[in-house]
Amino acid sequence: MFAERIPVLLRQAFDEVIDAPRTNRFTLAEIEKTEKTYLGTKVEILLRNYLKIPKGKILDMLVNGVEVDIKNTVGRTWMIPTESLDRPAFIVRANEKTARCDVGMVVFRREYLTMGENRDVKKTLAAAHNSAIWWLLRSHPYPPNFWEVLSSAERNDIMAAGGGKNRIAALFEKIQRQPISRLQVQALAQQHDYMKRIRRNGGARDVLAPKGIALLWGQGDRSTIEALDLGPVTADEFISVTPRTMEEASLLRLAGHID
Repeated sequence: MFAERIPVLLRQAFDEVIDAPRTNRFTLAEIEKTEKTYLGTKVEILLRNYLKIPKGKILDMLVNGVEVDIKNTVGRTWMIPTESLDRPAFIVRANEKTARCDVGMVVFRREYLTMGENRDVKKTLAAAHNSAIWWLLRSHPYPPNFWEVLSSAERNDIMAAGGGKNRIAALFEKIQRQPISRLQVQALAQQHDYMKRIRRNGGARDVLAPKGIALLWGQGDRSTIEALDLGPVTADEFISVTPRTMEEASLLRLAGHID
């Protein structure tokens, strides 16, 4: 469960900060410097809520009376403030280009840290001491931001497809058997009621179904997703699939997902 939920949590945090539907931004590289600080706070809030651990008086969590920090980075290492020294920390590192994350526990002992300091008197964890980290997830996949993995030509094809319905159809035709978050779909639809651009009777499904491509919703199509063994798809994600066998085609056709 941990290995399934944490990756989805990261995608949620990143998408909420990018906030594509309202900002017309699509990647973390486009967010402001001040928002990069909030990105860590967002991960902290979602992680603490998932673990059901209260906030500490000094650091981010209080675990059995012990103050524990939460540190997130989308770079190579973590910035360590003075109050975190010699205390345990839950550390998270994500790479949007590769859609891989590392999650672990470490005690920020002074001898593990670099000598250099930034303006805020923060140090970093020296790479030589990564062996001191107890890794819970290592180079583990998390739901990618499809804008990061598409080529420039593919991005242009999607954006040039026309209205919201056609852009969504183009996206799910190009990216199949991979969950895509609600916020990313909403950004392409460019309207509040983005579900209108997905449904039959005027939505992307009208474009995809005649091509034999099913567009499934993690909440409404749970049984079909499980029957096709498409892996974990949350209630806030969508996934498309072209059947690979006659059995898959029959299942999707009976459910009304393909023509």
